Amino acid sequence: KELNMITISHNTLKLIKNLLITMALFGNLAWGKEHFSMKNPHGTTLTVDLAITQKEHAQGLSGLRPDQFKSGQGMLFINSSMGPRRFWMPDTYFNLDIIFLDNELRIVAIDRNVPAHPGMKEPPTIYKTETYSAQFVLEIKAASSFGVKLKTGDKLIFTGSTSLSEIISKIHQKQ
Repeated sequence: KELNMITISHNTLKLIKNLLITMALFGNLAWGKEHFSMKNPHGTTLTVDLAITQKEHAQGLSGLRPDQFKSGQGMLFINSSMGPRRFWMPDTYFNLDIIFLDNELRIVAIDRNVPAHPGMKEPPTIYKTETYSAQFVLEIKAASSFGVKLKTGDKLIFTGSTSLSEIISKIHQKQ
């Protein structure tokens, strides 16, 4: 029985350690205390939610209705390094502009007015973007004031009390 208590205690300590690491990494994000935004070269600002984990990447904006995602909102998908990125939009109920960004937040490609998809089992075929080399991907509502004048080569600015480099550093530490 002592062996079981040690195992349980060891597993409990392991769980607590992992929980503390997760809280240190994403605590502010998970509790909604930290706000992030992006600014385009034309001075327009966008509030962004971050998609950091694989689960958040897979979920994306799927299932959100148009009234749940405003024109002044975006979702920034964060990857730890540059790499091939391709997006698709199952179960997304409004058209999007999908903006592929390099490690300096410079736009490498934009897929505009990507068509909504009414549900996982519904026709038409789910749209898939081309594959681009990018580190970050920003999804915004199609034709929003933030994205309408953007072009390849433009650089965006990220703001928040935690910088992108700090977030990426923490992702690297976790891996």
